[in-house]
Amino acid sequence: MDPFALFSRQIIAPLWAIKEKTPYLRHLKYLEKSQYFSEEQLKEIQWNKLKNLLHHAYEHVPFYKVRFDEAGITPDDIRHWDDLTRIPILTKDDIRGNKDFMVADNIAKDKLIPKKTSGSTGVSLEFYIDEDSQQWKRACTMRHDRWSGWDLGERVAAVWGNPEHEHSWRLKLRNTLLERYTYLDTLKMDEDAMHQFYNRIVQKPPRIYFGHAHSLYLFARFLDQNNLVPPRPAGLISTAMILHKHERELIERVFNSKVFNRYGCEEVSLIASECEAHEGLHMNMDTLIVEVLYDGKPAQPGQAGAIVLTDLSNYGMPFIRYKVGDVGVLADKPCSCGRGFPLFKSIEGRAADYVVTPEGKYISGISLTENFAMQLPGIKQLQIVQDKIDHIIFRIVKSMVTDQNQIKKIDDLVKERFGPKMTFDIEYVDSIQQEASGKYRFCISQIDNPFR
Repeated sequence: MDPFALFSRQIIAPLWAIKEKTPYLRHLKYLEKSQYFSEEQLKEIQWNKLKNLLHHAYEHVPFYKVRFDEAGITPDDIRHWDDLTRIPILTKDDIRGNKDFMVADNIAKDKLIPKKTSGSTGVSLEFYIDEDSQQWKRACTMRHDRWSGWDLGERVAAVWGNPEHEHSWRLKLRNTLLERYTYLDTLKMDEDAMHQFYNRIVQKPPRIYFGHAHSLYLFARFLDQNNLVPPRPAGLISTAMILHKHERELIERVFNSKVFNRYGCEEVSLIASECEAHEGLHMNMDTLIVEVLYDGKPAQPGQAGAIVLTDLSNYGMPFIRYKVGDVGVLADKPCSCGRGFPLFKSIEGRAADYVVTPEGKYISGISLTENFAMQLPGIKQLQIVQDKIDHIIFRIVKSMVTDQNQIKKIDDLVKERFGPKMTFDIEYVDSIQQEASGKYRFCISQIDNPFR
């Protein structure tokens, strides 16, 4: 047992919240109860929040006043869940072109918190959230962190890029007393850095690990290859990237603990995450309405569709029916854990990660990279780039010399997965370049698809 964790949780956290005048601990107490509300109760709460948000947006956000008027609707016309589709989809280009027009006129702009995405598929996105929304998001994230076995004040080993606490003494103090994160910066993730990180976590074992899915995998592989045994955590939270099956298996074997997969984005924070039953990812209904659409219509369970989000908490700059750019699959049954939240069966990745065959078939990037990586021994990393409808580039980081048999295997896999008309080239590279955020993209398609 960690005595300081108990002191931090029971003394430091409440005092810090009083000092900052932040209600997240009060929100957390409510959220611990609401997760066991029935789905019908949760949807009723969502509906009331939605109606309030729509009226606020129409009356106080110029962008939505114009948008609703152009669509010929008012908030009072949204009477049933089916009416939600009458509200036009919000795109990233809408936000980039109307950023200031989307800010509520009844909230002082200097009271809003500026945010920015990493721009994983191109140009970054700048936006605002209000302070109350920030506190709800914080509380929701903490509730889901608890599912992995963590609690406030306990140590966390984070495999993450650009640690925030390095930027100010206040954040450093907060991290020391309350959050207690130890970082492996994914932007500096060489063998020496991983050795140093390993030594730190051995000296001060974390309760959980948290990080980019592939970065956790790289660290687990480093430990495995060097016969290093890490402290066993209560769980590992994988996020920010698609978690492949072979990555999960290695991480769980090396750390002798379960991975809790999570899905979120900078714009709305936590969207969905696994619980202890690991039967899918629970949608965060307390702050979000989640839609999954195929060609603009609700997707059926088991069918991949574009994820569309309505943030019920951010009144400062509302995101209503925001097409986030990701693809997900709904589960066809509830989780056995007893929580009322519906489930994603899987998150399939970015819409821009779908490859299109010359015959018009759409293939998920996650299934492609999984399939190719598993069937091509001797490859450390693989990136698939589709630049034309009938052409793919394979960027390969080798762990051993590649022979003609492997090239023949790639040729066979291309014909099997993409058909006889698809051509390809191979580029051998020293590494797959990370994005500025520290994430990796392993499948990139420049061809349009119905999920974009």
